[in-house]
Amino acid sequence: MNEWFLIGFLVLLPVAVFSGYRLGKKQGSTPKTQNSGLSSNYIKGLNYLLNEQPDKAVDTFIDLLQVDTDTVDTHMALGHLFRKRGEVDRAIRLHQNIIARPQLSKRNHNQALYELAVDYQAVGMYDRATNLFNKLLAEPRHKKDSLHQLLNIYQATRDWEQAANTAEQLEMVMGEQQSRAIAHYYCELATEKQNKKDIKGALNSIKKAIAANPASVRTSLLQGDLYFEDGNYKAAIKAYSRLLEQDIAFLPEALDNIKAAFLNRNDQKGYHKFLQASLEKGAGVSVLIELSRLVQKDEGDRAAAETIGVYLKEKPSLKGLHQLISLHIEHAQESAKPSLQLLDGIVEKLVERKPRYVCHNCGFNGRIIHWQCPSCKEWSSVKPIQGIEGE
Repeated sequence: MNEWFLIGFLVLLPVAVFSGYRLGKKQGSTPKTQNSGLSSNYIKGLNYLLNEQPDKAVDTFIDLLQVDTDTVDTHMALGHLFRKRGEVDRAIRLHQNIIARPQLSKRNHNQALYELAVDYQAVGMYDRATNLFNKLLAEPRHKKDSLHQLLNIYQATRDWEQAANTAEQLEMVMGEQQSRAIAHYYCELATEKQNKKDIKGALNSIKKAIAANPASVRTSLLQGDLYFEDGNYKAAIKAYSRLLEQDIAFLPEALDNIKAAFLNRNDQKGYHKFLQASLEKGAGVSVLIELSRLVQKDEGDRAAAETIGVYLKEKPSLKGLHQLISLHIEHAQESAKPSLQLLDGIVEKLVERKPRYVCHNCGFNGRIIHWQCPSCKEWSSVKPIQGIEGE
């Protein structure tokens, strides 16, 4: 007995029993010839069910059960079963049939509308689903769920402005905390405007994102990128500097632009101080390597190697070890160079193959940053990996 047959049996058995009960109630008032026909259909439905033919059994019992106050919950359960099995077309027809019954209560009618909207959403008919969910916003019983479904649709269709508006309604009207997601929606809008070279519009969207969630690292990174692209290097450095207080693990994402911004301002000393301050606040090995390059330029390879070595004693890192070996190769004896080069190549491959980011919600990992986890769809859950294999 397969899984779907077992589910179908558990759902359809009460339907069959209820069908028999309804038919029995009509025995006293229905002509004998009609009763015989109905009983025949009922027995046929049972045979389908017992012979592991749930689809035919469903159709038979649905024909026997008229949609009314007593049977509407059974029809709803069947519709849910169809959708779960991927038979969304059947679920749509069933829910449409329920809605067409004028004698049903408003509550049952609205519940059928909601289920139909979910059916439409399941098959990507987003316009129809959106229309129904918007109608149901006027119904207190369905408002919260409809807002959540609308939010899912707007995210799926990348309608970030509507997503932000819907999340703000959930926060203001329903009391749900949505600030983290709202900030991301405005960041998505800002990115779209940035791609269209609308820097001013993008910065306006970022301001809304910061207002929604001042602690968002993405807003700092994106605002810094926008100022940098616009040539406002001082403002870019200020935006990136917020990362030191928000989440310093993300600082490597901006390190290239930070370096370029200081150099464009002819402020090499300021860049050196920024790196030192970042390390003191707990920045990772990427910042250490950048600092070691400045030390190497000013004081030579030995001083740079010593800077890295002191750090690695406290915080071992494959990435740091790779940089340290590279520095030692130049000064090693000729007989030792091949071994060091082999070791350097092995460490380099290890660094290249390791994931850089991990989702703290579901464990998804990869080598590029995702602001919304591709696996669990959580916002802000993907972060840089720390420790010996990361920063």
